[in-house]
Amino acid sequence: MQIYKPNAEGNGYFYHVRIYQEALLTYKQQLERKHRERVSTTDPDDTTDYDAMDWYKTEETSFAEKEWEDLVTRIRNHFKMKGNIIYQTERDEHYAYFTGSVIFLKGSFMLRERIWIYHSSTIQFDEQRFMTDLTRIGRWEK
Repeated sequence: MQIYKPNAEGNGYFYHVRIYQEALLTYKQQLERKHRERVSTTDPDDTTDYDAMDWYKTEETSFAEKEWEDLVTRIRNHFKMKGNIIYQTERDEHYAYFTGSVIFLKGSFMLRERIWIYHSSTIQFDEQRFMTDLTRIGRWEK
């Protein structure tokens, strides 16, 4: 069976980066950041540990470049703004650690960022031919 295969556009390839930032916060700080108000409870049965610390996602940065060298330059410039950075690996994941502020909270916090880089392309295809092939999925044709 011959399946329709679209072609990538000549200049449609690019490198895309996503940088996820997390902050080490107490559960109480996370609730304050999320709801923009102080947490208070009068429930005597409330057993929530509001002082428990964990990593919470606070920001996401995304950009794309055509050339690898330009991408590396943008990543370097991104991290230059962070100040002193410590790079560390945890469970096969690489992080950049630094201190900084968190929106809607006062003070300085321990932050970490993780980078995802992928290579993408734009394709141009005949939608009608694609849908025709899609309807034949699961059928045995020669």
